[in-house]
Amino acid sequence: MTPTLPLFHFDGVPFVATPYRPGTYIREDVFWRQFAITCQGRFEYLEDDPAYGTFWLPGTLNVGQCGLIEEAMTLIASLLWQDRIDPGGDTDALDFVPELFIVRDRFDRLMLAGEAMSAHIKWCQPVASDQEAERVAKLTFELYDEASLEAGWDNFSTAERLSLRARVLEGRLVDRSWRAHTRDAIRNASA
Repeated sequence: MTPTLPLFHFDGVPFVATPYRPGTYIREDVFWRQFAITCQGRFEYLEDDPAYGTFWLPGTLNVGQCGLIEEAMTLIASLLWQDRIDPGGDTDALDFVPELFIVRDRFDRLMLAGEAMSAHIKWCQPVASDQEAERVAKLTFELYDEASLEAGWDNFSTAERLSLRARVLEGRLVDRSWRAHTRDAIRNASA
């Protein structure tokens, strides 16, 4: 259910007072689609020769848009709980396994991420400072580097696990303008 926020009309056009920046108004149609939600995961495909079974490829699905952080969190949790994530328009895909949900604002800034854990979501805690962001970015780079090395040695499953750990860690690198709001939303959701 979409919450009702007060509308203000300027020259006959409805605007919403954003709860994230006091004194700021966003046109209503833009407000309710200001956050884009994507899901990174793996698609399953049938081999050319069915005797060889199936194979998996990484990919990303667009799963929705919304106007409030809490609305994004509810949509993601609902998709996982109800196991309603299908491969979308990819008619050749047999299945899709979600790994990481990413929510970005209309300026493409990261504002929320969460790791898919079977039927529930584990939200990535935003970094608390720019110094912590630097440490997390360095660790992420090291994990990607290690994943690349493992892939070079044909240790693909190890490389995939390391890459996923790096992407989940990157989910903590929330843009500084969203850190407090996201932290509050995660805290309220777990209360």
